[in-house]
Amino acid sequence: MNKLTLVLFSLLLFGDFMAAQQPAEISQYIHNRYAINPAFAGNRDALSLFGGFRKKWAGINGAPTSQYFSGHAPLKNEQVALGMSLYNSNYSVVGQSGGSFSYTYRIQMDNRAVLAFGLTAGANLNSAKWTNINTFDNGVDPEFAENETDINPLVGFGVAWYGEKYFAGISVPNSFAYSPYDSKSAAFDLAKSDYLFTGGYMFDVTNKWGVQPSFLARYNAEITVTEANLTVLYNQVIWAGASYRTTEDAVVLLGYQITPQLRFAYSFDYSLSEINTYNNGTHEVSLQFDFGYKIKTSNPKFF
Repeated sequence: MNKLTLVLFSLLLFGDFMAAQQPAEISQYIHNRYAINPAFAGNRDALSLFGGFRKKWAGINGAPTSQYFSGHAPLKNEQVALGMSLYNSNYSVVGQSGGSFSYTYRIQMDNRAVLAFGLTAGANLNSAKWTNINTFDNGVDPEFAENETDINPLVGFGVAWYGEKYFAGISVPNSFAYSPYDSKSAAFDLAKSDYLFTGGYMFDVTNKWGVQPSFLARYNAEITVTEANLTVLYNQVIWAGASYRTTEDAVVLLGYQITPQLRFAYSFDYSLSEINTYNNGTHEVSLQFDFGYKIKTSNPKFF
């Protein structure tokens, strides 16, 4: 086995991580839209912190794990919001980590709607611990004698439009394309970038019950992945939802608003493909904390 074979195997097995060249996929994008679009920075009109942990395909040795942290807030000039994010993903001997800062300009529209434009910049660090691999060759395989790391640029942008009951956005998480472990290959290339589209609307069924359909679609030159979600909210405190992803994944989401500022969420992904016989599903947990509120919307905890 050589490095090329191993890298190709990793790309096939963990394509959700490598193809995007960005933080790993998250099932809880609905309540952390900043993770997929910098234009949503400041959308909670408070300093909002989010931390999440994801374990994909539990039960498989070396299966992907990822951690994500973000913070964003509007400035005193509420037309401007700043944000930052840190993330780390590991899958077998291959890993990716990085961080970015964002700037968002917000325009107040009629009916308390906001039209926002966001720009983010940072870097991705790719690493491979080749020396941890046991090969079938006798002696030391020179192909795996040294570990590798490289750093590549991250520059993304997005547009978002949201109001009291709805949101919509388009974003490009990274406009630079590159080959892992070859920093000289990085080049500005929108033709190879991911394009993310998202939207949702909250319907008030009664004074205490609400229903929110939403979607997330990722498009690039090689693949299109779409996720449709339906969430039911009770009394702005308890919510439950279900999603279907066209990668043959079904997702169940649960959440509890512990206090007006602190929220806990859990999601479980179940693969509908044959790989479900080899793992125990994907688990994701997160905490979100908002420092104070100035929100004027009827449903501040979710919009």
